[in-house]
Amino acid sequence: MNAITDETTVPQTALDRLRDRAISDYLAVSRNVGVYSSTDDYLAAEERAWDRLEAALQRARRVEESALA
Repeated sequence: MNAITDETTVPQTALDRLRDRAISDYLAVSRNVGVYSSTDDYLAAEERAWDRLEAALQRARRVEESALA
């Protein structure tokens, strides 16, 4: 048995999935600027997506920090 693991062998945690989804959502908003009816609508969507991304990253940091303590 090999003790070395990589991203393909380590199961993804709920926090990893939450972070990955937030990143994907943010990038989708950025890539699809043309689908919004106005600049204000786009900016509001971008802000919401950014806030979700920041929240996901902060949750992951808190979990990592508590695991190290």
